[in-house]
Amino acid sequence: MSLESVSPATLPVWRLRALGTAVVLAGAPVGAALTLLPLDPGPLLALACLGWTLLVFGLAWWLPGAWFRHLGYRLDPHGLVIRQGIFWRHRIAIPRVRIQHSDVSQGPLQRRYGVGTLKLYTAGSRFTCNELPGLDHDTALALRDTLLRQDDGGDGDAV
Repeated sequence: MSLESVSPATLPVWRLRALGTAVVLAGAPVGAALTLLPLDPGPLLALACLGWTLLVFGLAWWLPGAWFRHLGYRLDPHGLVIRQGIFWRHRIAIPRVRIQHSDVSQGPLQRRYGVGTLKLYTAGSRFTCNELPGLDHDTALALRDTLLRQDDGGDGDAV
């Protein structure tokens, strides 16, 4: 079975967040270099600041795209399978019977682009909260409802 991709509308959300972080990461060394200008730091410091800024902004643009390409999910009769990771790949299987409750969340940027994050809280493992970001909000709600619907024919362990 193939995995489904998350919504392409989530890519601008992730890139805007990453660019916001890049402004902080690139701004600190550049600000420090500007305070050293009266001391005549030379062209080497200016070149290092330019290189650092280009590296940080380049990674802020590339990483969300790479994360998007390596994030997928599949709903099967047993539960949800999530595949994620750029360098370290993970395949997470969440059985329906382990799901205790769920949540669909949206931040301001996610709401603007119509995407959300599905959070599934499970029992009996050290990974009690698993997230699937980047879903269309309606898809996240439908997926949550489907996963919480127990069609076990009455032989489940519910009290």
